[in-house]
Amino acid sequence: MEIGEGNGKIYIGIPRERFYYPEFVDNRDKILRSLHEAGLSCGYYQASGHRVDRNRDRIVKIFLEHQQEPEWLLFLDSDMEHIEDIGQRLVRWQKPIVGGLYFNRNEWHDPFAFIVSEPDKDEYGRIQRMWKPLRDEAYDFILTSGIPKRDRACAINADNGLVECDAVATGAMLIHRSVLEAMKPGPWFEYVDGGMSEDLMFCAHAKENYGFSVYCDFSTISGHFTLVPMGYAEFMNVYEGRGVEHTAYSKSMAVDMLAEFYEQPRDSMQRWFEFGEQSAFVDYWRGLGEDFIKSVPEHDIYTNPDAGHAYVKELLYWNATPEFNSLRRLYIPMRNKTILEIGAGIGTLALQLTVQRNDVVAVEINPILREFISFREKKVREKLVTRIGTLRLLGDDWREPSISHARYDNVFAIDTFEHMPLEELTQTIYFISYIMKPGARLCYHANWKQQDAFPMHHDHSEAWKKLLPDAGFYPLSPIEAVRM
Repeated sequence: MEIGEGNGKIYIGIPRERFYYPEFVDNRDKILRSLHEAGLSCGYYQASGHRVDRNRDRIVKIFLEHQQEPEWLLFLDSDMEHIEDIGQRLVRWQKPIVGGLYFNRNEWHDPFAFIVSEPDKDEYGRIQRMWKPLRDEAYDFILTSGIPKRDRACAINADNGLVECDAVATGAMLIHRSVLEAMKPGPWFEYVDGGMSEDLMFCAHAKENYGFSVYCDFSTISGHFTLVPMGYAEFMNVYEGRGVEHTAYSKSMAVDMLAEFYEQPRDSMQRWFEFGEQSAFVDYWRGLGEDFIKSVPEHDIYTNPDAGHAYVKELLYWNATPEFNSLRRLYIPMRNKTILEIGAGIGTLALQLTVQRNDVVAVEINPILREFISFREKKVREKLVTRIGTLRLLGDDWREPSISHARYDNVFAIDTFEHMPLEELTQTIYFISYIMKPGARLCYHANWKQQDAFPMHHDHSEAWKKLLPDAGFYPLSPIEAVRM
């Protein structure tokens, strides 16, 4: 049977697990009424049992044996909320397999729409299928649709909601009769070692062995009846916060990074990190002696590899503090911008902004710190399954023509300006003013004081008040100014 040659009838299959939510019973009845009023109703069948794959197969058999020969089978999970006309909305696409959009219980609240990824091995060395969720595509569609964040079922009036993929889940899945006929005698749904869930394997089987295409309708969204939010609002929030999530680390994770970066035993790195990590660079600076510091340009001290090693240790501590993290959380909404960061340190903020789909130029004059940023960037990219922006690392060459001719939406300098002598600070603030767009934001944090605790800091607090407006900036707050 070709699609469109049948009677258009929709049969609902419900693989009941555990108990029914009363809300689902009401929701189910509204869906059945909507189908009846549209002349598409053909009843429903509920299969109960602890093996969901077996329940689904029973539903398929009942569907295929139904005397009215319904054209479509609509799977609906009993712990979910669906819009009343979900059947009509999915049928309108006239596709062999199409799922509505809904979201996972995992930490990322991933959309249940996937493409095949490279196989991997589990902890026992067995080859297993891997699936990449369409996070970017789902996020972009929901964002541009302009719907408010919540976790209920909803419909979006859009003609571009259909997305081809490799697998969708059966919580809200419509299947044409021809697919199930072709796959007789079954089983249609089956748990397979290393194959993930029975619904993803059904899609893989139908697509790879029978040539049926699979789609997800992003404009038809289902929710869950749960005590914990897990709908598209949660997905959107997690997606938008992934920059911070992927660059945050615990003390144990910091030690792991040090051990891998320096290729040293973890125990030795733990002892090295715990000894004076809060003031590692301060101790290094004081160890140079006042006579030496006065005899060489400060720039040469900051570019020395030994200074970089001390800074790796100190900044790993500082970048994990609540103060630093509360500051960078202000920039979670920032995306699709062209950004320059001066004094990137170990790259925490630069990587966050890159993950948030900004194109970032990170200036760090110390070669060891640039190596550490590259090391972290590689590890972050390995964990991501979403699109991210570009990250370009520069040292003393950051004023080269390709950079100086750029026009930036934002410039960041977090705890950087206080390390510059006044002449260098003046040149820097005028230069970044020149390369910023009108209306662009300068985001900064400067600890001008505490020279006793931080002898390498300069106190330009009074000069800064005049320097900002003279360079073309209007202060908006103690940490932000706009380029006039």
